[in-house]
Amino acid sequence: MRHRLWALALACAVSLAGCAAIPTSGPIQTGDVALNDPGPPIPVAMEPPRDGTPETIVYGFLAASAAGLSDQFVGARKYLTYQAASTWVPTSQLLVYPSTGKLTVDPESDGKVVVRVPVQGSLDDAGVYTEAPPGGEQELAMELTQNVDGQWRISSLQNVVVMSSIDFTTYYRQVPVYFASKDATHLVPDVRWVPASGAASAAARALLAGPSPWLRDAVVSGAPEGTRLGSAGVEIGADQTATVDLSAAAGTANADQRNLLIAQLTATLSGLPAVVSSVEVSAGGGKPWEATGRTDMVRNPEPDTGPYVIAGNALQVLDGDKLTPVEGVAPLPVGAADPALSQDGEVRVVVVDGTRLLRLPADGSPPVQILAGPNLLSPSIDRFDWIWTARSDQPGLVAVSASGDAVPVSADWLAGSQVISIAVARSGSRIAVVHQGDDGRPVIDVAAILRDGSGRPQRLGPTFQVGQSMNGASQVEWMDESTLAVLGLSGSLVVPTTHMVPVGGQTDPLPLVDGTVTIAAGRGARALYLADSDGQLLWRQGAAWVPVASGVQDPVFPG
Repeated sequence: MRHRLWALALACAVSLAGCAAIPTSGPIQTGDVALNDPGPPIPVAMEPPRDGTPETIVYGFLAASAAGLSDQFVGARKYLTYQAASTWVPTSQLLVYPSTGKLTVDPESDGKVVVRVPVQGSLDDAGVYTEAPPGGEQELAMELTQNVDGQWRISSLQNVVVMSSIDFTTYYRQVPVYFASKDATHLVPDVRWVPASGAASAAARALLAGPSPWLRDAVVSGAPEGTRLGSAGVEIGADQTATVDLSAAAGTANADQRNLLIAQLTATLSGLPAVVSSVEVSAGGGKPWEATGRTDMVRNPEPDTGPYVIAGNALQVLDGDKLTPVEGVAPLPVGAADPALSQDGEVRVVVVDGTRLLRLPADGSPPVQILAGPNLLSPSIDRFDWIWTARSDQPGLVAVSASGDAVPVSADWLAGSQVISIAVARSGSRIAVVHQGDDGRPVIDVAAILRDGSGRPQRLGPTFQVGQSMNGASQVEWMDESTLAVLGLSGSLVVPTTHMVPVGGQTDPLPLVDGTVTIAAGRGARALYLADSDGQLLWRQGAAWVPVASGVQDPVFPG
């Protein structure tokens, strides 16, 4: 009962903290108010209770450490012995448990306590969020001793903080930290979660620290090695200008690096809840940098047309509320399925009978075979016009040029694994792959694409696994620059539905449409389509799926 009273007191303290400055008297006045991110409520860490039991002390510590962002974990350390307080590193890992979950604290003999946490996801010290598989649980072992005053204190614990999903989304913000593609034409996001208080400075520090290991070999940064954020951090003025003062190491950047870093910081800071209209960068307290070249790289590209479908033995496009045959494309052969188009729509392909990949010329001439093999996978075309697929008689993936030049693309993590679905991100630097895991359950991995100087694919880098709360997946598409649309199962579902799967966030299932066969994603939640087993094309509108066409199969967007 005592730990429940402490939790109630903590909740009341948090609620009252936001009301302390509300006036109750005086004249009514008018004025202009700038709307901005109000910031999260300030949590309060309660003092350790006098003569608390080991169980009560652990509950109090868990609450105080969850509130640690507000006082830099000073309150939480009061529950620890001096030695434990000096060695505990709370920023190493954050475990997030579902709001419907319950922490279990089991006292054992001799001051030992085991905390069982139902894990929804975890955050590492770089701010990278990893979703946990269904039913995930982690045990945290703690040891307590009595001090000279006879008070129990935690003497041994792990470098971890535990927080509910509600508190996590209250006190943290999801921020895409941007790097550049190898050819410096596209911005590529690396999603991080940073404390809501001081989010701008935290996001800038994450950018300067560099990309995540899985993405590192496919992107570049304009920050010279050793560049740090100045002591003032990032300051956002009343004119919505973010002032970023970097350490002296940034002064060694050449003109191209400065232009790139300005573009990175501008894109990153403009993704914050606080309104940022411009960014001013300097190094070592010097004069602000001036951009001397291009800083407007492509970010989160959007298809100009689509979705495209196969209907009436032809490749057709949804134009408004009606289907229109694509101009210059000859009638499709019997058995044609799985169309794919390049971002400019110039390269178009279909798979016939699952064994032949055909290019569809734009002059109306007959289709041209560019690849053959058993069980060809539904293709995806990148911005370099390489057509990606897989075949069941060869390991890994294969990329094919429009002229039929086939390049095997290897990945150690795909060895011996059946590939189910692939989608190349529109920036061309990443690929999402659904494949059979070691336990036979489909898994969703995102990996960097490594290319030569001409854009020719060479191999895939290490993976970052996403969508781990799903029980199965049959198709993946890029919904935007950092979110996947995945058709599959989760929770208690027995029929597949569309899921929004962030690359560094928590999976969110969308309303079910019985009989869903395939999905298509443009950019954003309002550009999601699906086709059902009756040949209906449906568009997501709010919380509903609205029929827009019939007699179709295999909807797809360019890219």
